Amino acid sequence: MNSFGSDINDSTQRPDDLYNNNTQKQKNAADQCQQCGDEFDYRDDVVNDRNKYYHKQCYTCQLCRTTFDHRRPCFEHNGKLYCERDYNVVKKRITCAGCDRPITANTNSIKALGQYYHPGHVKCYHCYQPIDERTGYKEHQGRLYCKTDFKALFLPSCRACGKAVERQAVSATDGKLQGKWHLDCFGCHTCHRPFPDNTFYVFDNSPYCKRHYHQLNNSLCRTCDEPIEGPCAQTIEGWRFHPTCFSCNVCRCEITDTYYMFERRIYCETHIRQLQRQRNIRAEKRKTQFGRI
Repeated sequence: MNSFGSDINDSTQRPDDLYNNNTQKQKNAADQCQQCGDEFDYRDDVVNDRNKYYHKQCYTCQLCRTTFDHRRPCFEHNGKLYCERDYNVVKKRITCAGCDRPITANTNSIKALGQYYHPGHVKCYHCYQPIDERTGYKEHQGRLYCKTDFKALFLPSCRACGKAVERQAVSATDGKLQGKWHLDCFGCHTCHRPFPDNTFYVFDNSPYCKRHYHQLNNSLCRTCDEPIEGPCAQTIEGWRFHPTCFSCNVCRCEITDTYYMFERRIYCETHIRQLQRQRNIRAEKRKTQFGRI
């Protein structure tokens, strides 16, 4: 707490540097009253208080308007002058950062960004609607937002339901799947079932269970209809098989090289010859492709 004593002896005398040739005012702090902001006139009584200048009638307490003198020193708070009693009052008083007026003890003030506000005086930076403890608000980079705008502007949207993800976000740790999901929303993009063991497959930047991934990837075995992961036999038609499932339609023996196609059925050489003798048909001879998936 700092006190400023007044110099009453200077109250009727202008400092020498206020005028140039007694007609031209210099552009400095002595030209204006620190209280009312008006420029001084040569007829004014001016008070010099620690190199700050006031009209004599302005050199009063901000609250009680008591004139300061050597018996009543002034005290400064936030650029305003107070008597000792009122200075102690305003130092303890909470002031609204929105309107700069006191907040009474029976008012439910709002504290945000280290300042206090009257109800209704703090507003969302984006929509300008009043916010309070009841509606809720969020602080972000020194600004206040209502919950709705904060979610829309700064929180990721769940790729399943489209709503903001506030907590328990699910994402791929390897970066192969972009976006976030609510924990309850994260499941197969086709059947929507969750992944019990946290294992899933990615196809076209979406998560899938094992079966629906292989269905989209054309890697279900055409014989047993189970996913193929590893060695794979593939026909020229684009059909895929487990190597042990790639067999003749008649004898079910594995085909390891050449196969014959007739009426969308696969035959070994022995049984296609037999069918040709019985029905006089023409079958296409084709070579199997082997690889891995």
